[in-house]
Amino acid sequence: MKNLGIGIQELSEFKKRNLIYVDKTKIIYNLISSGKYYFLSRPRRFGKSLLLNTIKEIYQGNKELFIDTWIYDNWNWKEKIPIIKISFTSMSYKNLGLETALEHFFDEKAFEYNYKYHFATDYSGKFIELIKFLGKEKGVVILIDEYDKPIIDYLDKKSAGIAQENKEILKNLYSGIKDCDEYIKLLFITGVSKFSRVSIFSELNNLRDITISKQYSQIAGYTEKEIIKYYPTFLKKLESNFKISNEKLLNTMKLWYNGYSWDGENFVYNPFSILNLFADESFSNYWFKSGTPTFLTKLIKEENIDIKKYDDSDFVMDDAAFDSYEIGNIDLNILLFQTGYLTIKEKIVNPEDFSIDYKISYPNKEVRDSFYKFLISEFTEIDKTQFSEITKDLKESLEENDIEQFVIILKSLYANIPFEIFMKNAESYYHTIIYLILKLLGVKVFVEKHTNKGRIDAVVETKKNIFIMEFKMGSVKSALKQLKGKKYYESYLKDERTIYNIGIAFDEKERNIKEYQIRTVEEL
Repeated sequence: MKNLGIGIQELSEFKKRNLIYVDKTKIIYNLISSGKYYFLSRPRRFGKSLLLNTIKEIYQGNKELFIDTWIYDNWNWKEKIPIIKISFTSMSYKNLGLETALEHFFDEKAFEYNYKYHFATDYSGKFIELIKFLGKEKGVVILIDEYDKPIIDYLDKKSAGIAQENKEILKNLYSGIKDCDEYIKLLFITGVSKFSRVSIFSELNNLRDITISKQYSQIAGYTEKEIIKYYPTFLKKLESNFKISNEKLLNTMKLWYNGYSWDGENFVYNPFSILNLFADESFSNYWFKSGTPTFLTKLIKEENIDIKKYDDSDFVMDDAAFDSYEIGNIDLNILLFQTGYLTIKEKIVNPEDFSIDYKISYPNKEVRDSFYKFLISEFTEIDKTQFSEITKDLKESLEENDIEQFVIILKSLYANIPFEIFMKNAESYYHTIIYLILKLLGVKVFVEKHTNKGRIDAVVETKKNIFIMEFKMGSVKSALKQLKGKKYYESYLKDERTIYNIGIAFDEKERNIKEYQIRTVEEL
């Protein structure tokens, strides 16, 4: 039985350690045989490094590593091509500074190939001279992994100057590549974020961005077919442990870890989470825990972003938005998409002019629920463990139809929020916290649900009851008036469960719930 390759990025290790390799070589072959200059953006831990290392081994002619893969019988293994592989993940630019780190890298690479620079005096010149030396006979393959790490490591406001400085260094690094076309066999750049071509790749206007290309939508991540093909033993083990059918297991895995798409048609699973699921035999937030989005959650709060839109199936971004990412003018929607917290759910083609829009939302349960927990921690400074207890108590109070206890718990929660972190836009702040709380209860919840007469703040459904909630800053009477006037309950009149209309009023000075009233349909 083969083992799981959790965290393994070198293809050579798969053979040494008897690890399962999900064969992506046919897609890789199509990529490297049909083009020359590529850029790919994918979230962290999605297999970008393994992808580049696989390409490296192909061009180095290491045929023995590809036994049982598609490319084994479809490649000329006798021809070996020189490689320049730059991995910013392993480069010590934080200690040395990016410019010095690049200088050291190209000096080491020259030593590796027994080459002495003749004209170059800086990192950019050394890069170009090395390309021309290595590529003079067969061409050189240039692989750049996590190109944007020296920038995204410094995106917070305090370090913005370093991010800008590193951007200019990278721009200078790539500026001479275009003039080396005759020496280059392949140039493949990967990263998490896609900065606009003007920012980084101003001279590389022949660089093809395959991030949202349908042709390469499955080049990273696992499809369901691949999981079934390569991990049957692990699936059987989970079925036995959980005492569920294969269908039930696959549906649960899909709920937790599937849902990532870069074309709106082909969906893949997060490979890091799937491998950890097989290893631990437990459903958990593996990918999310591997890198906390502190910077993103702080930005959402600082900019007072309406996070409810990300759960809306009608949240749409146009095609041009994906090229608009700039340092100093960060589009949070794009940043959340590129870092993997949002994904494409549907591609919409306008039949009149063939312009393209994309529906964007959270990919799956792991990302959505974990992101909510981090947000609620940022908005309230309440410990995540403590908050889990709060949501448990809130859920029990609703299931037992104890609205008084539900409101008491909410008031206690607001009372524990430190004075300093309350936001100026109080109503928006209260609504955001309520929204996050309700979404984390683990019951059927609809927030800002649209009807033919308006938009309901929240609807919570339990086995016996339906709670229609309206939140107002000031008076509970105005909340009840809206519930009565808009007749939100009409959508549920055929339901056999009891319908309750709840008005909840906040007091801005007290920074808490002031009062609430509950009415049945008859009482309203």
